[in-house]
Amino acid sequence: MPSDKNDLAQRLAICKTDDTVRGFIFNAVYRMLEERVGGAAVERLMQQLRVHKMPVDFFSYPVPDFLRLIYLAADVLEPQCGSPEEGLRLCGASTVTGFFKSYVGNTLMRLVGPGDPKRVFSSTNTIYSTLVSYGTRHYEDMGQNLIRLTYRDDMQPVYFHEGALSEALKVLRGNGKVTGRALALTHAEYLLEWS
Repeated sequence: MPSDKNDLAQRLAICKTDDTVRGFIFNAVYRMLEERVGGAAVERLMQQLRVHKMPVDFFSYPVPDFLRLIYLAADVLEPQCGSPEEGLRLCGASTVTGFFKSYVGNTLMRLVGPGDPKRVFSSTNTIYSTLVSYGTRHYEDMGQNLIRLTYRDDMQPVYFHEGALSEALKVLRGNGKVTGRALALTHAEYLLEWS
């Protein structure tokens, strides 16, 4: 079953002209797709999106372009992973992998060190502000190995952020569970647990 194009249309409709995403986030998704489905599939996807060249890592690009990319990627990934939702999670995970491989991500890891999710996730709003121009994220400490993140004015789907946050926990702790809950189209909560 293909991804929910009605959901995509609703998200596209609320994007503002100054809502942007850094190029290396796009490129992380393209790299993941190339690894999983091959270069020819990525070329076809780029043709569908009318993309003629790869984004420049530190340039900013319109959010609608990124939304279209991840929803098409979810469709391409569905045969491998079983559902478009899981495809969106893979897209989210790939962006975290790309972030931690970037100069900014490497610098962050040197500053906070691996193994301390609370220290990293307490800076979620700051980290996101280097990657995107929209939304706010709020951190709440819920106990020893539990936090809640609340995202507002963020048009990415819950599955995308579940994948990103799960991958971040994997990088930081090697384990963990993320449960997302949509409160509205652009408002969601995420519970992060680890051992």
